[in-house]
Amino acid sequence: MKKSFTLLVLFPLILSIGVIPALQSDFLPEVDAAKAKGNSLTETNSKKVCGDRLCSTIDSKQMMKHSDSMMPSGSMDMHTMMERMDKIHEKHQKHMMHSWDSMTLDEQSQMYEKMQKMIEKMESMDMDEHMKMMSNMGDKDHDKKMHKDSDEKRKTAKHDAMMHPEKMRIAAPLPETTMGPQIDYSKGYLVEEIKDGIYWVTDGAYQTMFLTTGEGVIAVDAPPSIGENYLKAIDEVTDEPITHVIYSHTHNDHVGAMSMFPDDAVYIAHQEASDTLEKKSDPNRPVPTVTFEDKYTLEVGNQKLELAYYGPMHEPGNIFIYAPNQKVLMLVDVIFPGWTPFKDLAMAQDVSEFLAAHDKVLEYDFDTYIGGHLTRLGTTQDVQIQKEYFQDIQASAGKANQEVSFMAIGQEVGFSNPWLVFQIYADSITQQCTDEVVPKWIDRLGGVDLFTYDHCWKISESQRID
Repeated sequence: MKKSFTLLVLFPLILSIGVIPALQSDFLPEVDAAKAKGNSLTETNSKKVCGDRLCSTIDSKQMMKHSDSMMPSGSMDMHTMMERMDKIHEKHQKHMMHSWDSMTLDEQSQMYEKMQKMIEKMESMDMDEHMKMMSNMGDKDHDKKMHKDSDEKRKTAKHDAMMHPEKMRIAAPLPETTMGPQIDYSKGYLVEEIKDGIYWVTDGAYQTMFLTTGEGVIAVDAPPSIGENYLKAIDEVTDEPITHVIYSHTHNDHVGAMSMFPDDAVYIAHQEASDTLEKKSDPNRPVPTVTFEDKYTLEVGNQKLELAYYGPMHEPGNIFIYAPNQKVLMLVDVIFPGWTPFKDLAMAQDVSEFLAAHDKVLEYDFDTYIGGHLTRLGTTQDVQIQKEYFQDIQASAGKANQEVSFMAIGQEVGFSNPWLVFQIYADSITQQCTDEVVPKWIDRLGGVDLFTYDHCWKISESQRID
């Protein structure tokens, strides 16, 4: 530990809790008189003194007046030195009491017991031991040893921060659940008919869909990674013009190429998505011409789509797009068939809404699911599997939140840097959750070794604050 810990914690205790009777009797007869009256704050000669608890500031001049004759001559001003200690004592006394007020009863009990043991140990020290302790405070070799001891303690602590997954350069082998159709990467995309005029387009990482209606094409989203290949895919299967365009939500990675569609097409989005797009004023994401609040049915030629909004399951304005005749459902950035979602619940803004989305999806009668990402289409089974995965994370995160102690970590590494304590605390909870979940799922979903840590962090933090 640093010198400041000894000086700023132990010394205030020495001064304010009455742990050096010898010093008190030699230098502060007024304190003894005050203590005889009780533990409450007492005024002695218009100077504050304290009894047996953290209650006041000891007057340094009064403390030193009996030792003036013992001081060597010269420029040393012990009065000033003690006044500085008074100020330090007062500052840290306030900090200690503030921390005490924010503790639970169990934490207060633990802290009280530790302080009591420390005080008893100091009370048993003789004057030589006290002076040795005081002289060590300014000794550089002593400080280096304390720093070294502290560093070694941190190195061997059980709560060391992990290597975060985003720094990983290798990954576990992928399970068969991740396997999708082969893509000709020289071509750059795959287009396939799902059923009765509904097609999906993918580049192996992003995916979307379009419908031929006999009167024109309904296109959903326009991922920039697919870009102009989207238009090629449409031209590959039909010569119908694009007449309607649907925004699943506003995120650029899914709709950042919408401007390639005809200006005179009908652009449809939820009202919240439209409001967001209007604020962004992005020429690549034209403002919708038709909006809705809860539900909207689009019928063009021989095709029918039911659009619905149930809340910000990914972001405000992200919608369900359902083709009842073909039993195809599209909801982007929520379910990732065969894979764990992208980190932090696919960047979901609302944890509870994201988790609730699984049950809402399962209310639909669908055979094919389009999630907007990765290697293949999905089924109801994929939704159920992902739901179970996140139920495991919720359970493990809740367990870790109960078992990992903030105070224990603080006592191990010190409280001088609260952010360090919290970082180790949060990492410890997240790592425990990750260690419990990954072995169960490493052979069932792709990427759990990469992003489970982030999901555990997001959910465990939500459990703490929501």
